[in-house]
Amino acid sequence: MTESTLPVDAPHRLLHSRYTRLARNTIDYWMLPDAAHLTEPEVLAAFDSAPWLEDASLQLYLHVPFCAQRCRFCAFSGGNSLEFREAQRYVRLVIEQMRDLWSRSSARGQRIRSVNIGGGSPDLLGREIGPLLRAVRDLPGCDDDTEIAVEFTLSTTKREFIDELAKYEVTKASFGIQSIDARVRRWMRQPATVVGLDRVLDWIDGRIPVVNADLITGLPGQDLRTAQQDLRALTEDPRIHAVSSYVLTAGAAPAMLAAMQSGTVPPQPSPATQALMRVHTYTALLREGWLRRGTNTYVDPRRVAPEVLERLAGNECIGSSHFEAFLLAAGPQAVSSVPGARLENHVDVATWTAAVERGEHPFHLAKCSTQSQRDTALWVFPLRWEGLPRERFEAMLQGGALTQGQLRSLHRLVREGLVIENNRGYELSCVGEVFMGHLVRELKSAAARRAVDDYIEEGEALGRAIADGDVQDENPANNRQIADALLKREARFD
Repeated sequence: MTESTLPVDAPHRLLHSRYTRLARNTIDYWMLPDAAHLTEPEVLAAFDSAPWLEDASLQLYLHVPFCAQRCRFCAFSGGNSLEFREAQRYVRLVIEQMRDLWSRSSARGQRIRSVNIGGGSPDLLGREIGPLLRAVRDLPGCDDDTEIAVEFTLSTTKREFIDELAKYEVTKASFGIQSIDARVRRWMRQPATVVGLDRVLDWIDGRIPVVNADLITGLPGQDLRTAQQDLRALTEDPRIHAVSSYVLTAGAAPAMLAAMQSGTVPPQPSPATQALMRVHTYTALLREGWLRRGTNTYVDPRRVAPEVLERLAGNECIGSSHFEAFLLAAGPQAVSSVPGARLENHVDVATWTAAVERGEHPFHLAKCSTQSQRDTALWVFPLRWEGLPRERFEAMLQGGALTQGQLRSLHRLVREGLVIENNRGYELSCVGEVFMGHLVRELKSAAARRAVDDYIEEGEALGRAIADGDVQDENPANNRQIADALLKREARFD
């Protein structure tokens, strides 16, 4: 059926694409089907034997699960805790797990491309962020060209935290604003005003090379005008060098789904408005000369030194970039990925802490995997600012990693103008960037797509359960490791 013959009441196709809405997936790109009978020795054997191959790289992710806010949109809230007074104990344990993973991996001693310390709100570690950064700096392979990025929350950040970031020469400091509109912020359970923005930016100014601010489009009650105002406010502040603008996908935020269903907050903008928000964001940044340097991140090259720009890895270390890549991740909820293995830690902070203190591995085995995803680079490339290099694509093709279905999907995306093919390889068009999540899903294998869909459907079921009063609207509602129990489904795994 052509667009001209669509019924009057049919959903409108967005930006002349085949899509009628933006993607429902966001952080679930790397999800795999749960493992019913995987054992710890099997997981460790796969991790220990993962080879350092020709196209290998090494990144670290360290998760800090403390946060003083309970934002409705947060996809990482499942294990968030207020026990940040335990900062010294926590830092000791996360360093212990980081060193254990590093020392048993074949990546040990290799150059570390980037390190991201995220959360949660890492600023709640206070001065204890110093010992953590020192442990990172002391790892063989961490050098002057290693990007070290740290996240923080404006309302809880103190001067001592910023001083430690500067002392250990952190490359990038990143904070979330999401929106400056007071109504939208209240609906998202944030302070009505952006508390501490000027104070913290003044503390940082000139001491950390890249300051990044996060925005979200598609929030309940948001419209195109407010989204434009949000972007303008950040890009016009010379103390902010980079802006990350994410599209809200409700399937990762059950609390927000419940609030919309119950009428506590307004609905999300229409799909057409959401698509326009994305197009405006990308085109406005490009017109001003900003460069894409991340999944949803643009940097102003006039505000960042060329050598610093070269150091930016362009991701937040939350997922592998290609099969050969090593991502070592410590802390609750953190996920390591190496060739042929995926290790997911317990989300619950107390469970993770107890395991590490007993000298055990804090893995949630049902979410771990020993599958070899040799096609990773194909479906990850929409998230990568550098695209898919031709030589990496050819290596996957020659190695038999790609199915005919995946190749048909890629060629279709090229024909539709969502992906651009050139001598260098493949990259997103501006419209392709709007539908990034759709492209990732379509380039995955059929089984992997099912895992993504299951995750989204699970989030929507949790949202309904919260709205119906069957699940409490608290952080554990977004802990997918206990979703079966919360939804009173028959537990599939121990």
